[in-house]
Amino acid sequence: MIHDLNNLLTVINGYNEILAASSELPDKARHCIAAVRAAGQRAATLAHALMTAGRAVPLDPRQLDANLCVSELVTLVRQLLPANIEVSAVLAPDLPAVLADPCAIPQVLLNLVMNSRDAMPGGGKLEIETANASAEYVLLSVKDTGSGMDDATRRRIFEPFYSTKTPGSGSGLGLPMVQHVVNESGGFLSVESVEGQGTTVRIYLPSTHAGLAVVDGETPSRAPAGSCESILLVEGDADLRGFMRDALAHSGYAVLEGASAAEAEELSAGLADTLDLLVTNVALPDSTGQQLVDRLRQSRPALPALFVSSQDAQTAGDVLATPFTLSDLEGRVRTILAGRKRKRILFVDDNEQVLIFAGEVLRDAGYEVLFAEDGNVALSVVEREAVDLVITDLVMREREGLDTMMRLRETHPGLPVIAVSGAFGGAFLRSAAILGARATLAKPFQGEDLVEAVRKVLGS
Repeated sequence: MIHDLNNLLTVINGYNEILAASSELPDKARHCIAAVRAAGQRAATLAHALMTAGRAVPLDPRQLDANLCVSELVTLVRQLLPANIEVSAVLAPDLPAVLADPCAIPQVLLNLVMNSRDAMPGGGKLEIETANASAEYVLLSVKDTGSGMDDATRRRIFEPFYSTKTPGSGSGLGLPMVQHVVNESGGFLSVESVEGQGTTVRIYLPSTHAGLAVVDGETPSRAPAGSCESILLVEGDADLRGFMRDALAHSGYAVLEGASAAEAEELSAGLADTLDLLVTNVALPDSTGQQLVDRLRQSRPALPALFVSSQDAQTAGDVLATPFTLSDLEGRVRTILAGRKRKRILFVDDNEQVLIFAGEVLRDAGYEVLFAEDGNVALSVVEREAVDLVITDLVMREREGLDTMMRLRETHPGLPVIAVSGAFGGAFLRSAAILGARATLAKPFQGEDLVEAVRKVLGS
């Protein structure tokens, strides 16, 4: 049920975000979209809380505005609490962001608020406060004027299943969950309570000392993130697949879509050009996402993958949990593709030490490096991998560099080549230049000379 709810929330919240990005909406429509957005975010928080209650869910720490979190919570609890409970918020100005799970922290505060409500059946005052506790921590406190606790009760409040409420009205898991979330967030908490006077719970969360880029309620203008990179999208849920297709196309990507692993493999087989990214659900109607990735990587070893899941995914790759927003999806895809956009160099040499040295130098310079020990292996790599530059030795035990260059000139005429050699006083380097080598390097060469030659040829 939670899986289906997360999928639906992803679709609702995602399309809402696409609408909000339009510059042609009237003010009334924007107001409605903002209301739907707020409700969708609260529903996502509730779904996350339900999952947390059922099992241990890994926290997803992000930069969080504690003042905004408290403000939204106060708006919500004023509708939930009886009229005889006075609710107030005291928010510190210039409060730095905290690093915490944006779904778990509101649930923590809501748990404390509900405990305070139960401690004030005849009414009272509830105050939620934020403050700069120190250079390292931000304070969130929940204070009530309820019945309070004696020392014996206070010592047991974090025991699982311990509850002072009547049977059936409390699970005894609320405060242990609060303690777990705070501890896992790198924070700590304290409880002060006086019987007959009330209780104060203070939560200390790590400060990021970072400003917050976007004020809630404002939708930043967004330029297309993609440059027509090709993405294969595989998702069995038609609604979720439709949203993700539209979202990725809206962001500037070329999208092929399939509802199953079989469809995805058929689409992949028909792609003559490079496939830049696979986006797949962890659970497909006829396979698992990981099995699909493994099969596609038999012909495309470097294919990156983004997995979509509403649960803890046991996969060897990036996972995007539902429900997610357009910004979440776009940001994750952009990050993965940016890593792949590093220039890829194939270095060909039958000397292992040369390969190790060149690989370290080129990786430190920001390039992705593939290796081949002779020309035959190099030609095989070029056939199955997208390569921006080939650097080849000219004298090797198997297929030599000059022969490899002539073959590459036939099969990949636009692929630049740098020739390296120390044989026969550089005579082979002159031949390589005649065959079209963009640059030549005599062995032994320095790392800085190698990087300079590569940058001149690639222009970056």
